[in-house]
Amino acid sequence: MSLRPPHVELRHLHAFLVVAEELHFGRAATRLGIAQPPLSQQIKRVEEGVGQRLFDRDTRNVSLTPAGAAFVETARAVLQQLSAGIARARDVGAGEAGRLAVGFTPTTALRLLPRLVPAFRAEYPKIEVELIELMPAPLLEALRSGTPMPDILPTLLHEESYVAVLPAAHPGAADPRFHLSDLTGDPFILFPNNAESQTVARVFGLCAEAGFVPRGVQQVPGWQTAIAMVGSGVGVTILPESVENLQLPGIVYRRIESPIRSQIAALRRAGDERPMVTAFISIGTSIMSA
Repeated sequence: MSLRPPHVELRHLHAFLVVAEELHFGRAATRLGIAQPPLSQQIKRVEEGVGQRLFDRDTRNVSLTPAGAAFVETARAVLQQLSAGIARARDVGAGEAGRLAVGFTPTTALRLLPRLVPAFRAEYPKIEVELIELMPAPLLEALRSGTPMPDILPTLLHEESYVAVLPAAHPGAADPRFHLSDLTGDPFILFPNNAESQTVARVFGLCAEAGFVPRGVQQVPGWQTAIAMVGSGVGVTILPESVENLQLPGIVYRRIESPIRSQIAALRRAGDERPMVTAFISIGTSIMSA
């Protein structure tokens, strides 16, 4: 059974509430900026839509009937909800409210996200930010899901050096003259090599600059595992300098001087021009360039 929509216009509902507040048609008409006869016609239409008399009135007094008193809260709630809905729609349309899903790779959680997310939330408190940790390949897959392989547009936010991650007992950990070539012959712990992540290619490029090829490579799923294995004395690894934020026992970081840099970029689907997406990337750019 479907409900028939009530034949009550919103402007008439507003007129009803004003009369209910004033309990005087003359004062209510003045507030509404209309003459008294049109106001009386609007109230009549509301009563017809409700199917009950809403006011008792004579030449001196106006009062709400029981049906009118019961209808006041409903009318007020309807108008308040509509007003809130309109404000919400305007905020969402202007990029001031809504939900923003942000996928991030693990290393960005060390330096970028702790600065970017609070800054964005402070400026756009009505936007809900959902953070989803992903490795590069699943992140790109998520960006492309549900769409016919859209172009992915990168915005470079930051570049940083790489560091060698060594166990504290490694000879290079205490040598002030450390050079990457000191790791020649050490077993390396690296991520799986794939087209989405350039980390392995850059690590091999850094080692090539130092005149050697990493040997005894062991692959692990992520940088956390790599650092844990370094701490266990299994080998060494090379990671973006953001990992220096993790001061862990038994681990030493040594900076690698090279033009080969790790890049942090914000990725979005081509054509995604939502104001909240643009604002998030803009704030990230400002923070990382400061």
